[in-house]
Amino acid sequence: MKRFIFIITLLFFASIAEAQKIKYKDLFFVLDTKNYKDGEPLLRKFLSDPKNADQPNANLQFAFLYNKKAVESDVIKESDEVVAYADSATMYYRKALELITEKEIKKNDEYYQAYQRRDVRTGKFGIKLADVSFDIQNKIKAIEDRKASVQELTIYYTKTLQNFNDALERFKQIKSEFPTEKILYLRSNDELLKELEELNKSAKLSLQNYSSFEGSLDDIDKTGYGPALHLTDIENYQEDGMSEIDLTADNIYFWDYESWTEKVKKGIKDIISPMRTELVTYDQSLNDLLERVSVDSMAMDDKIQPIDDILVKIREYDNDPLPEYLFSYKIAKIKLESTKMNHLYYRDSSDNLYQTEVALLKKEQIDHMDSLINILIGRNGLEDSKNYAHFIEKQYQDEASLELYIKSQLDETSNARKASESEISMLSERTKWLIGENDSIPLFEDVNIGLSKYVPLSLTDEFTAGLYFSGKSAAEGYFAMIESNLRQNLKVNFPIDTKYFRKQTLEDIKTLNAKERDGGYYYLLMHYQIPGSEEHPATIAKIYTSDGLAWSKKYLLDTEPLQLLINGNTGDLIIEYDMENYLGEKEIPDRLVLTKKGEKK
Repeated sequence: MKRFIFIITLLFFASIAEAQKIKYKDLFFVLDTKNYKDGEPLLRKFLSDPKNADQPNANLQFAFLYNKKAVESDVIKESDEVVAYADSATMYYRKALELITEKEIKKNDEYYQAYQRRDVRTGKFGIKLADVSFDIQNKIKAIEDRKASVQELTIYYTKTLQNFNDALERFKQIKSEFPTEKILYLRSNDELLKELEELNKSAKLSLQNYSSFEGSLDDIDKTGYGPALHLTDIENYQEDGMSEIDLTADNIYFWDYESWTEKVKKGIKDIISPMRTELVTYDQSLNDLLERVSVDSMAMDDKIQPIDDILVKIREYDNDPLPEYLFSYKIAKIKLESTKMNHLYYRDSSDNLYQTEVALLKKEQIDHMDSLINILIGRNGLEDSKNYAHFIEKQYQDEASLELYIKSQLDETSNARKASESEISMLSERTKWLIGENDSIPLFEDVNIGLSKYVPLSLTDEFTAGLYFSGKSAAEGYFAMIESNLRQNLKVNFPIDTKYFRKQTLEDIKTLNAKERDGGYYYLLMHYQIPGSEEHPATIAKIYTSDGLAWSKKYLLDTEPLQLLINGNTGDLIIEYDMENYLGEKEIPDRLVLTKKGEKK
């Protein structure tokens, strides 16, 4: 009750402490109840008076106060405060240790009741200076140990964060230079490997320091912390590895940069480096084949190694790889040069169709090259130089040299295309005519009658037939075989019914033909419908492919012929009529049969 009255009294007068002198005996009862909220300002004021600076118990109480603050402060977030409070506590403990004497204890024993012990010899309770001193020394050691542990904890905390943040910043820098994982591998170089090594080192040190940090934390009592470390894999390069760590959290998520860097370095060593070697080796093999075609004058297209395997590998990292187009272009060029070697003297051939076939093949290959080289011209050279720096350096020296190579090939291909088009145009013009000693027969429709004596009415891959207007005599029919040399090796003229087959009726003249099974001869039928009648005047010619014209005769057909058939046994010619469209009134047979000599049966 007495203590309660003192406390109330002291608190009442605390508000006017500036105007009053504080008695320590009254203040002690506030401090003894651990009411530091109210007691601290009063104690601080009390000790600030020079007359009270050496009050023994006041210094001890101040040491208790700072000790309490040092223990209750956050060992991570308030480590500086812990050290400062611990130093203050030690200072006041040491001062109290010097000031507290036997005389002080006897005079103010009520201040030291916490140290009262039973004397093992006398059995009486009492307070000994040795017990007080021993307790103070233990408290000094305890608070100094805590301070040292917190300082050690702070060192490992700081190092852990520094190492982790260094790893994090290096990872972010790598991502800024290599935005995707495929680009990371594709553009990897010595600088990247060094950076990965530094990142790995920082991550490893961070984990080592964290282990020490955790151990230091376990050595300190009543920290309020019990963290659990979660080492997290970097599985998604785009999203993972970018967050910071919080060492004050209950669950600490630590990015496993060490494993990630090892994985990347292994991928570069085991996949990327061998792939780059393959690209260089394959490109050089194509260069060698091109040189051999030129030096040895031999086709080398059968020496081209398959490209699929290497393309499958590189497309894992780039779905539009520069080397693929360079390889494809060079392969196309090897094939073109090989075609030239395989047909070295085709221009000397008399076979126009063969010449045309070779020229068209070359044109097709040149067009393919032209398409590829234009794709190469249109590519992003800067991006390619980043993605394929090793390949470009080994095969073309640098980006500028590669650009010069592509431009030179563009010029070469452009010139080749123009020459090819000119050649094909010349050959195409030549294939329009079947050449004879004195004249040429057109092998195309829509002939200008004013310029040509020949008007084709039937044009196939094997022969051409039509009307011949010499201008000197009556019109005739003609039949000519078309052979690869486009020469008139077999050409016959035969008489026709000029009453009906003339220039004025050309648009209404129709033809039919039939070929003997073994190709020994042809039948050619020309017919014309008399206006207002079902009858068709006709001329039929039989031509042997070896001997020429066998015969030609004029006929008047009952109606329009539908098709010609040859009897394989007798050689008879069967002319089937178009009975479905017959509009005449008289009855007619559905066919006309001629003997192999042209006589009606």
